[in-house]
Amino acid sequence: MQVADMVTLVTNVGFPVTLSFILIKYLLQTMGEKLDKMDDTIHLLSQQVKSLEAHADAAKAADHADTKTK
Repeated sequence: MQVADMVTLVTNVGFPVTLSFILIKYLLQTMGEKLDKMDDTIHLLSQQVKSLEAHADAAKAADHADTKTK
């Protein structure tokens, strides 16, 4: 947002409304970035959990095969 745009907004709707618009824009942008980071982290975490489950299943199958052969 350019300075001229802010001056036009202040003269048209008033300072408190303009300040509210700027604050909402800032908050939405900041929260969007944080939500994107959280989404990436949750995706990575779910991949790691699936990998651990696969390793646990493989170990359980190997143990089960070992007990059958004994």
